[in-house]
Amino acid sequence: MAHSGNGNNSLDADREVCVEVKNLWKVFGHEPERVLDDPELRTATKEEVLTRAGCIIALRDVSFSVRKGEFFVLMGLSGSGKSTLIRCIIRLADPTAGSVFVNGEDICAFDEERLAEVRRHTTGMVFQHFGLLPHRSVLDNVAYGLKIRGAPKEERYERARVCIEKVGLKGWEDYLPSSLSGGMQQRVGIARALAGDPEILLLDEPFSGLDPLIRRQMQDELLELQVEIQKTILFVTHDLHEALKVGERIAIMRDGEIIQTGTPEDVVINPSDSYVRQFVQDASPTKVLTARTVMEQPPVLLYSWQGPKAALQTIRDANIDSAFVVTRNARILGQVTVERLVALIRKRGTFLKDALDPDILTCRADSILDDLVPLVASTRYPVAVIDEDNRFLGEVYVSTIIANMIQEQGPEEDVEAEEEAQDSPATLEGPEDAEENEKA
Repeated sequence: MAHSGNGNNSLDADREVCVEVKNLWKVFGHEPERVLDDPELRTATKEEVLTRAGCIIALRDVSFSVRKGEFFVLMGLSGSGKSTLIRCIIRLADPTAGSVFVNGEDICAFDEERLAEVRRHTTGMVFQHFGLLPHRSVLDNVAYGLKIRGAPKEERYERARVCIEKVGLKGWEDYLPSSLSGGMQQRVGIARALAGDPEILLLDEPFSGLDPLIRRQMQDELLELQVEIQKTILFVTHDLHEALKVGERIAIMRDGEIIQTGTPEDVVINPSDSYVRQFVQDASPTKVLTARTVMEQPPVLLYSWQGPKAALQTIRDANIDSAFVVTRNARILGQVTVERLVALIRKRGTFLKDALDPDILTCRADSILDDLVPLVASTRYPVAVIDEDNRFLGEVYVSTIIANMIQEQGPEEDVEAEEEAQDSPATLEGPEDAEENEKA
């Protein structure tokens, strides 16, 4: 079976909460508590607070939670408060008010010793401008956090080499950072964060200083790495396309507030207000919509124990020319067509499996529509949507994907797209195909 899947893990609502931020405020300026004590200033605009109190509100009553193993993105324009927020999570900037719970403990109540322990053992941070020590080798940079912990030299070097290999830099251990490209230097930063085996990774615009091609490559590598390491990741970016690509959930920030939190699909399809709508207006639906969103239940589903005559009658009654075949527990076996069934009956065959075509196109429920285009372009049949146990969930039609592709184009492009669709192998009709394509 040809198969398409998605590297991102689907969000499991039952996962344990790892990081929880409650009613967090950060106010810069003299006596910032005045802003919180004054009901009018608490709800005033940033400009009004600056004029009346001489203070700047960086974060205003922010609350959200991140589940264990989740890839959570904080996204916003410059000045939205996203970088301040990620620094408050490990108190590189102390919040003015509110709480930050890490594994159920409020780190805002920690003393310096306990806070240092959390920073060294529970969290790892990757900065936008790498933050490498220029006079130390790649190996020493990656092992530096372990050295601060007091780990023996052999132990920290062994761990550092493992992490260097994980990020694809094996063989570069003895080079200085100046010998490396920007993308390679950022890999060193990620390896250094991983060396301490932290539970939580905080990445503050780690790829924003890289060229677009290298940035996309680093995004892909980070997603592949996350499949292996399964860390809780808080990722800061101002790039919508980056957020949609890497995030399981996205929190969009404006003027120190979170104005919408949701999956990439939620944010693009159901923006909470005009600001978010404008933010995501150029986002392609096919890059965020999943097979689960657009899949349909088939008119009929055949079972492995049925005979070919009964199967043929069922298909014809449904006015279609093919159907998927499953086991009693819904595991997909393949597909049968009218032509195959007729040929089997003429040969006096009695077992449905003898008409089965196991070489079908399948995808996972979290597969992005954009990734399905190469699949559907080669067939006039629907693509089967399956789960990790090969159980049938539904089917996606060629026409559904084409419709979503047309939706993201301007009116002038619609006619051209429809003409191309008519000429594609996936939609060419013979007389016997007309009913199937009309159904699709």
